[in-house]
Amino acid sequence: MAERLLIKALHGGKNTKIITLNGKKMKKMPSTLERLPGLKILDLQNNLIPKVCPEISSLTQFQNLKLREFYSEGNPLFLKQPIIAAYKEDDVWSLQEITLRFIMHQLAEENPLLMHVLEWYPEVRNKISQEKICAVCEKPFLTPWLECVEFVPPPKSWKISRNLQLVPLRTFTCCHKCFIHRGRNLFAIAQA
Repeated sequence: MAERLLIKALHGGKNTKIITLNGKKMKKMPSTLERLPGLKILDLQNNLIPKVCPEISSLTQFQNLKLREFYSEGNPLFLKQPIIAAYKEDDVWSLQEITLRFIMHQLAEENPLLMHVLEWYPEVRNKISQEKICAVCEKPFLTPWLECVEFVPPPKSWKISRNLQLVPLRTFTCCHKCFIHRGRNLFAIAQA
């Protein structure tokens, strides 16, 4: 059944705007979707798809699709096995990281002397402009200790499936201590 729907969609070519393959027990994502540049809505909910196909996952081809809506709930796309984060007691920040964290903290406190001095050091301003905010303590830092994903409720302005309650958001933690004290919706990202 899913094959016939795909063949019909492919015959439509760039005129195909919507593909709904909800609950078709598909085990892989159709790689032929890259041949549908006019596709606006792709519904692959409630299938058995464990990963995104290489043709779709490459960023340049996926951008060419110009999708407005993509539904993939109910597929085992994420590996749900906890992995212990390796932590070494001798992990030490560089002197540059310590100094820049101090400067960013002072800037947050609006230290007038430091704000004036920074006008003379464009390389420090450039480094500080690359700051990230820790997902746990919300303090600025430059070198992340761990890349994470946090599941948050989607904005009200999004047009999404009613089933979707949380969306993944890429975040970082600044240190092991923050990662240990994270909330229940924050997970480390690891290579499987």
